[in-house]
Amino acid sequence: MPAPTPRTETPPTPAQRWTRSLAVLVVGLALLLLLGFPWTLGALLLGPLTAIAGIVVLASRGSSELTSWARVNAIVAIVLGVFSTMSAAGMLFLMGPLNDLAECQSRAITTSAEEACQAEFDEAYQEILDGYLGGLNPAG
Repeated sequence: MPAPTPRTETPPTPAQRWTRSLAVLVVGLALLLLLGFPWTLGALLLGPLTAIAGIVVLASRGSSELTSWARVNAIVAIVLGVFSTMSAAGMLFLMGPLNDLAECQSRAITTSAEEACQAEFDEAYQEILDGYLGGLNPAG
C-alpha cells in the first residue's frame, strides 16, 4: 500500500490537534510534580493550561471523532490540572516553612535532628493555619 500523500491525507480536526498539545502539557506537568518543591510551583501555570486544554479537546469541533481513550485522557488531564494547581497553591501558601524545612534537613545529620526539623515545620504549619482559621474555630 503506497504511503498517503498530502493530497490524500485528511487534515486533523481541531480536537485531534488539541489532543497532541494536551499530551505535551500532561507530560510537562507530571515532570514538574516529580521534580519536587521549588519546581512544583510551575504547576500554577501548567495546571490551569492543562485543564483548559482538556476542556477544549472535549468541546472543540471534531471531538465526536475522537476515540473513547482520547476522551478519557482529556478528562484525566482536566482532573490532574485542577489538583496540581491546588497542590502548587498550597505549596506557595507554605513556601516559608517549606524553605525552612529544606534548609534544616540539609543540616541535619542524625534522625533526631530530622525529627526536630519536622517538628519545627509542623509548628510553623499550625501557626499559619491558626492565623487563617483561628476565627472559624470557636474553641481556638
